[in-house]
Amino acid sequence: MPIDQVFEFDTDEGIELAKANLYNQENINNISQFWSDHPPFFSIVIFKYLDLFGYSIINARILTLLFATLLIWCFSQILRLSLGRITAIVSIILLIISINFLRLSVSVMQGIPSLSLGMLSVYFLILYTRNLRLYLIILSGITLALSLQIKMIMLFLIPVILLYLFTSYDQLSPKKPVKVNLFNILTLPIVIWLLSLSIVFMTIGLMTQSLDLEKILFFHFSPNLKDTFSNENSFKNVIYIYLQNFDYLLLSLLGVKYQNIKTDNTYKIPLFWLIILTFVFLNHKPLWYHYMILISLPLVWLAAYGIKVILEKIRQINHPINILKLKQAQFSKFAIFTVIFTLFVIPIKLGIIQWENHNFVQKSPARFINLERILTYKNQSQWLFTDMGMYGFYSQINIPPEITVISRKRLNSGSIDSEFLFKVLEKYKPEQILINRFPSIFDLIKPYIEKNYQEIYVDKSTKHYLKKNIQKLS
Repeated sequence: MPIDQVFEFDTDEGIELAKANLYNQENINNISQFWSDHPPFFSIVIFKYLDLFGYSIINARILTLLFATLLIWCFSQILRLSLGRITAIVSIILLIISINFLRLSVSVMQGIPSLSLGMLSVYFLILYTRNLRLYLIILSGITLALSLQIKMIMLFLIPVILLYLFTSYDQLSPKKPVKVNLFNILTLPIVIWLLSLSIVFMTIGLMTQSLDLEKILFFHFSPNLKDTFSNENSFKNVIYIYLQNFDYLLLSLLGVKYQNIKTDNTYKIPLFWLIILTFVFLNHKPLWYHYMILISLPLVWLAAYGIKVILEKIRQINHPINILKLKQAQFSKFAIFTVIFTLFVIPIKLGIIQWENHNFVQKSPARFINLERILTYKNQSQWLFTDMGMYGFYSQINIPPEITVISRKRLNSGSIDSEFLFKVLEKYKPEQILINRFPSIFDLIKPYIEKNYQEIYVDKSTKHYLKKNIQKLS
């Protein structure tokens, strides 16, 4: 992935890095100054990491890559324990080349970090069910709490894990009957897990002042917000996600056909995951492209069972693998079609990855040119008013906290209007204004700009202005 050549893989990168930049410049005394629909924990992690290793886009993206590595490691360990090493390796390769995985693995966004900690929680839980070590279920609750403090979408894992623990009760409960009392209830695995999760989540929430559930949770499910995305069709979007992962869906169906679910309790986790998350997505708007990994991962997990069946059948063949001779291993027509289709789409996926990377690189020079204009006046600029946070990070010029998070959700919800923006402009009096993403924002503040600013550069997509009391340079 061209992590040093691409200006940004997603505008959310700019939001996260602009928030971290404000911590770096010590312009935030109170986290409540931020408007954010996510907890600030990940922004603080980025700030601490970059403060240690240096403020550069490469270091920031390496941080996300480290989380992606943790995700791959956890996933591979889970598959190795339940299905074997070879199946784990093949499944990991399929996950890595799945739609958007490589892009997300280097994008400074919350998705991969929150998912990796969620998978670490699941891994600890599976280890607990195998040896019943108390510290493992406590670690499972702690890591999921950290995941939720990055992105609340991981809430769906709570019912998944609870269902898994309930359905594994016979395996986890003592052989001898015990007397029911408060102490015995508190020592139940489910209770211990919930307590460790709740205590850590509340502690971090109090430390980071991020227990405002209205913003970090209920905002995403607001009926008013859904109404603003009336053109979005969640049912079609969910179907589209499954079609994009059609090869993994076929493999997972193959696994269901040949694998006795009752012989492997671990199978329940991706199964519950997929069912619960599908119902959540069917009732949620909007569904962004980066949600796809939340479906791809459990599908690959389920597909691993189909992969195991295929590998076992192939081992029965005494000569080199030949698609035409698969019938000798007693493959069904469905299995043969699944294998051929999966092999067929692999080069297509790799081609799409290369094409997307090329597009990202091609679009970056224009953004870097805008950045050069901003840097021309950096020494005279304390504040930058922009709808793209990445300009703030690259230039190390602060963006007003109230507008660090500018997103379609926030604009569509009506929380940003001309009165709000005028107050921000009057409060911070930013030396530079650059609008490059939402033309509607420029329309809202156009009277203020005409009165107080001079034009630096304007084209169809970019509008860059400088305060009138600063001398314009050629």
